[in-house]
Amino acid sequence: MANRHDLVIAARAGDGDAFMELVQLETPDAYRLSLTILRHPFDAEDALQDAFVRAWRQLPGLRDSAQWQAWFRRIAVNTAIDAGRRRSALRIVPLGFHEPPPVADGSTGLADRDEVGQAMGHLDANDRALLALRFGQDLELPDVAAALGIPLGTAKSRLHRALGRLRKELERVDEREQHRGPSAGESSCRIKPASTEPRV
Repeated sequence: MANRHDLVIAARAGDGDAFMELVQLETPDAYRLSLTILRHPFDAEDALQDAFVRAWRQLPGLRDSAQWQAWFRRIAVNTAIDAGRRRSALRIVPLGFHEPPPVADGSTGLADRDEVGQAMGHLDANDRALLALRFGQDLELPDVAAALGIPLGTAKSRLHRALGRLRKELERVDEREQHRGPSAGESSCRIKPASTEPRV
């Protein structure tokens, strides 16, 4: 398999096979990023497909092939944010589906990941994109700013505000968990074990 640099040069010249190799290389990270922003697998898949279509169309304009990853990341983020805006403009009718589990590394406990996932679900797509790039993709702030197409100072202040909002949402999740009572019938209805003694 050729390296990304060679693949980008070939794809930019119109080589569809080279572009498909780039798609395979970028899909895992780009899908996780889209899923963090959009919170629904089907939406994330659609946005990612749109991002690859945009990348293919705009690839001839990419002058420096070494900038491919940052360039494509920006397209993927913008496409996911645009998809999130379109979705929020529609009237959503809940069908009882559960949100996907949050994407996180294995170093945190399942309960912690669930709480973070719930809290992230209450943030807007821009905040989720910012947090996903900084912590999910482990990018430095200049790279986050480049991916979002904003100045570094703006990225810093937005990150600070997004972390504050995430902290508040985590506190709300904790409060809901603490105030959640037992499930209906859990404490009021207990089944007695059947007697093993024969009836007379």
